[in-house]
Amino acid sequence: MEKFKIAITLGNCDDTSRQAILDILKDPVILELCNPIVFEEKDALQKLNENKVDALVVIPSSEAIECPADATEVIITEKTNIVSLSKEPIAEDIIKIRDIIERDLDRHSLRIAIVQESTMQNPELANQVTVEHNINTYGPYTIEQIMAEDTAWHFDAIITTDTTSAQHITEKLSQEVPVRYFASKKTIVTAAYQFTQIDAEEKTNDVSWLTHPIYTAIDVIRNRAFYDEARRNPLQKLFRDKRDDRKKDDTSQENTNTEKPEKAS
Repeated sequence: MEKFKIAITLGNCDDTSRQAILDILKDPVILELCNPIVFEEKDALQKLNENKVDALVVIPSSEAIECPADATEVIITEKTNIVSLSKEPIAEDIIKIRDIIERDLDRHSLRIAIVQESTMQNPELANQVTVEHNINTYGPYTIEQIMAEDTAWHFDAIITTDTTSAQHITEKLSQEVPVRYFASKKTIVTAAYQFTQIDAEEKTNDVSWLTHPIYTAIDVIRNRAFYDEARRNPLQKLFRDKRDDRKKDDTSQENTNTEKPEKAS
């Protein structure tokens, strides 16, 4: 089976960090799973849009990268997935996030929490989505409530209404390095949550901030393939509607009756 082609762009890394990252990408575990190919950002995006690579992984330098306008950013942690919206969520937002997590992250029978410090315009949203769309939705919670007694463990996704809350929850929950995933796109793009300076002489340092986005991209490729394959080519109709046969018989009979009889010789 052909290995996945993963485009990687390194941002504005200095020469020392760039060389160290290139060395890390030669790790046998990574090479067994994929072919990592380093591009400049412009070239990487072009290859991705032309379907010449399977996914793009962005390794930013000290400059933070912004989520594309047409994407939904999901911060993936070992405990839950955090989504930051620019406004109070509505039912369509929750449905969209449910679809992303089911297809791309292979989570099902989801439990979704809403975190909002201010009073919601629609405080009954969670109950409405649960009843009308069969998505188990809870809240709204405050940050303190969602963090109390590790409540976040009980949810597959946490929706916040501002980036500050999302960042605070991420930093409090994550013991491992989180990953930024730009979802809702046909293409697959992940990014390192933060850039960590690498000492070229001490390559034994924790480099999970670099490898986790690569593994996440591979997981999303596989999850999408399995999800779509399971829903492709539905079974054809197994029953036969006899009314269709009767219509054909009636049409055939009408055609026979309208034919002129041959003259006797």
